[in-house]
Amino acid sequence: MATLIETLIQVLNEECEVFDQLLAVSQEKTRVIVANDIERLQQITDKEQDVLTTITNLERRREEATVDIATVLGKNPKGVTLTDVIGYLEGQQEMQNRLADVHDRLLARVKQLSAENQHNAMLVNDQLEMIQYNLNVLQGMRQAPETGTYNRGAYNTGDTYAPVQGYFDSSS
Repeated sequence: MATLIETLIQVLNEECEVFDQLLAVSQEKTRVIVANDIERLQQITDKEQDVLTTITNLERRREEATVDIATVLGKNPKGVTLTDVIGYLEGQQEMQNRLADVHDRLLARVKQLSAENQHNAMLVNDQLEMIQYNLNVLQGMRQAPETGTYNRGAYNTGDTYAPVQGYFDSSS
């Protein structure tokens, strides 16, 4: 049983380290988004994907360890959480404290990462709004005022003072 707990603690410590890496990547991503460096953003996204793959593998190992612990203790292994495992260790104060400590550190990192990701999402949305604004300005600059020309039915013909051009016309 002690080796299963040690394995779980080791996996959780590794997850903390990887989440630290992911947090550093997310903070770098923030700087790149602000600098509007698309090429560097692609590189960071690739790096972020590699780190997420590592986290996925560690999560699988963590889940296996928690299921093994629950099974050894005769508990229902379905849906067992880390908090449950901490509760199962009532008589083993040292193991319980170590597991609770690494749980708290991991939770703190996840909260930091969540805040950083929300910040990055806000920055990306701001960039998208600025792009939409610029497109609207360009569209408005290309629209000429309509003439006062009417057809036989007394409807405005919609003619403009300038020829209509495409928005991305290379001839302009």
